[in-house]
Amino acid sequence: MGSVFQDKKTKRWIGVVELPWKKSDGSRNQKRVYGKGVPGSATQKKDTQRMVNELEYEIENNLYVQESNATLENYLKEWFKVYAANLEETTQQLYQMYIDVHVVPKIGQLKLKKIKPMDLQGYYNEKLETLSGNTVGKLHTFLNRAFKDAYRNRLIKFNPCDGVDKPKKKRNQLTILEEENFYHLLRMVEGTFDEVCILLAGVCGLRRGEIFGLRLRDIDFNKHEISIEETNVRFNKGWIIKDPKNDTSKRKISVPAFVTDTINKYLSSLKIVPERICSQYKPGSYSGHFKKLLEDNKLPHIRFHDLRHFNATIMLKYGIPDKIASGRLGHSQVQTTREIYQHVLPDMDHHASDVLEEVFSKRNDKKAGQK
Repeated sequence: MGSVFQDKKTKRWIGVVELPWKKSDGSRNQKRVYGKGVPGSATQKKDTQRMVNELEYEIENNLYVQESNATLENYLKEWFKVYAANLEETTQQLYQMYIDVHVVPKIGQLKLKKIKPMDLQGYYNEKLETLSGNTVGKLHTFLNRAFKDAYRNRLIKFNPCDGVDKPKKKRNQLTILEEENFYHLLRMVEGTFDEVCILLAGVCGLRRGEIFGLRLRDIDFNKHEISIEETNVRFNKGWIIKDPKNDTSKRKISVPAFVTDTINKYLSSLKIVPERICSQYKPGSYSGHFKKLLEDNKLPHIRFHDLRHFNATIMLKYGIPDKIASGRLGHSQVQTTREIYQHVLPDMDHHASDVLEEVFSKRNDKKAGQK
């Protein structure tokens, strides 16, 4: 129950509302409010009563938020202990980097309850001067998650991220190897370890981490199938084996027989067959090796990951439905495949038009023959 009284010394009207929970020491917990206006005036008394009524309404309807006085830095440290505990180690490392490197130095000292959308928008604008839209977008996703949890715990009255325009993700221009150059590359590496890696990326569409996490038991040489069960990713300046990043990344795909035959032939040439068939290199080291391989063979520069883009383009170019291509690539949504490889879609559209032209021209020829 709330009340309004006048301070005898200052003549100021003060509102007091009993909160439904006690302090940590068991004593009564009260909230004081002060209306606007000249202290002691009827206007100030009326505004104080209004604030008491609003506060009582919020408490009765379970809407009251006891805002935290913590800084964003202190809140994120506590949030990380509680909410990041069950996340993947790599995600924990990423979030810790966001906190230490990007958030705390710039806006860490702001009071959690006082952060407004404009504060975040200005922060993002500044970050976009040195970071890509993709990176700032991920930073926004992280902060949005933290602020949502603050709102759920009634530490803030609203999530400031809701009023911010999320930085748009800009997809890099893809560099796709020409088919003839890909075949030339395969001829240059025939019978070597490189042939295995290049086939897995360019013909099967595996990610780099998936290739270097692939185990012997993940390959069915009789059925010509490969199961993606683990991936090799960077962690704390090193590399670790972990589950794929989502359910669709963990998959089983059929592959051309020549791929499994080539892998089997390469492994048969080894004195000791490793558990992980591409363990000769760490993923990062192989990217550097691949760059030199292209230079030595006078081929255009592409990243090793671009061979996966080559695979996707080939599938779409030669009529494999985008839904099937998406599943083989391990994309969580077909739309992801369409957005990344939209440059191929016009060619597919022209092909569809040519097919329809051929179908209906036959019908017209038939009609002409009947006249």
